Amino acid sequence: MSDDTQPTPAAPRPPAPALPETRALGMVPMHGMLFDIAGASAQGPRAENQDAFSVDTFTQRMFVAVADGMGGERAGRVAADTALTALMQGGDIRSLDAARYALRHADETVARLAQQSPGDRGGMGCALALLALATDRAGNPGWVGAHVGDVRIISRGPDGTVRLETRDHTPAYARWEAGEIALDEVPDSPGSNRLQRAVGRGGEADAVWIPVRPNWTYLLISDGVTKAMRLDELGEAMALPSSEQICSAITRKVEERGPDDNYTAVAVRVLGDGGGATIPSPPPRGGAQIAAAVSESPHREHANLVHERNDDVNGRRGSILPTLLSLLALAVGGFALWTAMQAGRGTDPAVAAQIDSLRAEVRGLSSRVATPRDSLSLIGGTDTAAPAAAAAPVPSAPAGQAPANQTVRP
Repeated sequence: MSDDTQPTPAAPRPPAPALPETRALGMVPMHGMLFDIAGASAQGPRAENQDAFSVDTFTQRMFVAVADGMGGERAGRVAADTALTALMQGGDIRSLDAARYALRHADETVARLAQQSPGDRGGMGCALALLALATDRAGNPGWVGAHVGDVRIISRGPDGTVRLETRDHTPAYARWEAGEIALDEVPDSPGSNRLQRAVGRGGEADAVWIPVRPNWTYLLISDGVTKAMRLDELGEAMALPSSEQICSAITRKVEERGPDDNYTAVAVRVLGDGGGATIPSPPPRGGAQIAAAVSESPHREHANLVHERNDDVNGRRGSILPTLLSLLALAVGGFALWTAMQAGRGTDPAVAAQIDSLRAEVRGLSSRVATPRDSLSLIGGTDTAAPAAAAAPVPSAPAGQAPANQTVRP
């Protein structure tokens, strides 16, 4: 008797997750330094990777960038790729104004493409951040950093200090600025998926000048990394000896914890002993642009930093010299008044009051020379102070609905 029983077909296997997209540029000599650059991106659990990054542009246009297509929107990857292409085809980015213009051009390009196919691409957009190498009036190199949305720029100094160079354009980040939550609580707080600014939606860029120094490391990350790793953990990864290892360590850590979004990281390490640069250095920036870089830096406007560096564009030494000259002038004036008292004219109460005033001013100036500026430190992942500036009120909306000027991510 034959057995007509048919074997039960095996259940279909789920598709294997796509391997991370990686790119290591290697060492690029410039300004007597070596720039070690690499990037990595993965789709995580999403059906499509809507993140995009660019590192090859550094040798051609001297910038790196990360774009995060808005998840849940139509054609998010198209928006990210379009924005990076617009940056590549635009003008040189050598100043803060040029960076703002470049991101505005990307915004207009994405919006125009969306209007051409509203059925397929209507409403598409992305978050975007870039670092472009430029020089100041004295020929000193620095980064022109610019961003829209919640792609972050982070730096790490040779002493291990980690610094957040940008602010997320989200209601959740505004709550941290107001002192309501800790910085590492931002990704899990209500409003973290609402972009108040986005490329393709008319979002204006924030721009900042970031000095470039040997032994510093810089990192651009999408919010998929921010959700999985704390700032101190990113600092530990940034201490690794190559940018490729940094990106690999971030990828490994995010996968271990189970990503819930696309994630992307671009790392840039700056080393000394670059020797004779084979790539021409960018032209110097004008003095007016340097002044704008200092005055418009978010380090002065927001307490979104981990530790304040003492190597701003003009350095602390430039601000100490006038103070020392003032001390010298006060000392001379005080000596003259003391001589007058010794000659018998010191019994005048007005003279004594002037001497007391001079003493107080000398003490004040001395404290300015001896005491460093206040800073908000986060070493080892611990907030030591609340943000100094309160954020603007977050616009309210009905439950489950974002305000009109915000884009909701799933």
